[in-house]
Amino acid sequence: MSAAREWRFLEEIRPDPQGLIDTQSLLAELPYGLQPRHILRTIEDVQELISQLNLVLHESAYEPLEDLLDRASFSGLISRTVVNRLAAASQILVVNRYHNGYPDLIRRGEYPQDAVQRGAGLEVKASRSESSWQSHGPRPGWFIVVQFEIDERTEIARLERNPTRILAAMMARLTEDDWSWTPARSGRIRSGTASVTPGGKLKLREGAVWIDPRYRARHAQLTASLQLTELRRALPDHILDTLAGASGFVTVRDLVEVLAPKLSVSSSEFQSAVRSAVSKLKRHGLVVSGPKRGTYRLAPLQQPPNKAP
Repeated sequence: MSAAREWRFLEEIRPDPQGLIDTQSLLAELPYGLQPRHILRTIEDVQELISQLNLVLHESAYEPLEDLLDRASFSGLISRTVVNRLAAASQILVVNRYHNGYPDLIRRGEYPQDAVQRGAGLEVKASRSESSWQSHGPRPGWFIVVQFEIDERTEIARLERNPTRILAAMMARLTEDDWSWTPARSGRIRSGTASVTPGGKLKLREGAVWIDPRYRARHAQLTASLQLTELRRALPDHILDTLAGASGFVTVRDLVEVLAPKLSVSSSEFQSAVRSAVSKLKRHGLVVSGPKRGTYRLAPLQQPPNKAP
């Protein structure tokens, strides 16, 4: 081992194979013939590249990659490495040869000279963020997000910090509805930005292919939070549908008993969310209270019309 390896920052990271999600546990089959083992090998290659480059830079008295490159360039290095390694692992995918073309990986032979400005395939994103994943436009298709962690503590020396580590690789098929759009501000050079919505983030979290075992608890926490966010977003519509089918006034407990098994959630965690959604529907005039406290039904204008006899 090189003497330089004695520094913590220059230690070589070996991704744990136990972080792989079993094929049968994946919510969807991976596209383009990819297998979880291809993802693990790609992560191993990324970690090895960062480690080897930083070792050479250190021995040549240069700053480490994380300081030598700006944030976007470092993420770009990881992204490009993932693109090249997945292309090498796949019998189907090749690198899109169109400059700044979308997506990064396309099906071999599907486009002339394996180049397309905008087509179908797999787009790669590398990010140190847990949730702020962006693109130049709201684009549908398959995405893989490789999340990594850089030790940016300033109270200790650089060489005593932890080496950069891949935390998770998440893959999902996103639709245009999984993106929000923020137009460019007047007078600003930067173009508009598309950001993945909570629903899109949930798809990616639930589509994780590899998770660093030490990050698994945090990943589960983030996934649960996104599930709750999506549940709260959709809950008012579920409540209105349930009330529309009710013959009279119902309580929050009645709604919980009907909706909890339907939405596969725990009743104890669900009741406060239902109560909050009912209050919101009341404020908007879509639900009214009954003569008995704590009972509700659709507002008269929301009642379905009576069927002709």
